[in-house]
Amino acid sequence: MHTCPITHPECFRLVRRVKGADSLHESSDAVEAAKSLAKSSGSIVAISGSVDFVTDGQRVVGAHNGVPMLQKITATGCAVTALIAAFVATDPTHAFEATASALSVFGLAGEIGMGLAKGPASLRMHLIDSLHGLDQETVLQRVKITSFS
Repeated sequence: MHTCPITHPECFRLVRRVKGADSLHESSDAVEAAKSLAKSSGSIVAISGSVDFVTDGQRVVGAHNGVPMLQKITATGCAVTALIAAFVATDPTHAFEATASALSVFGLAGEIGMGLAKGPASLRMHLIDSLHGLDQETVLQRVKITSFS
């Protein structure tokens, strides 16, 4: 068995080029598969990425809020999923709109938090504070959701 220490120059070059499975493609690359899944399951499907897409199989919207540094924070996916659940719980008959809104609001909080942060650790703290401090006026002015259908 051959082992390759990360300090070996060739191995280091290989490791630097490898990305996680969720970052090999743009989120837009998965839209057609998401539409198919949404149609066949009767569900709302969300795809996270530089643009977060939401589809019910017919409609497709993109939430354009967020910052790349959010990818560096463990459990942001879990946190935004909890936020989506909270938004959907307030009006289950509008789950599509609630999902897109939650993704955009979470991204907006990331944008605000990033303005105060120096890196991923401080962004985590400022993200939570920004979510807590969001007001209706800021959300209405800064949320960016567009239709792709």
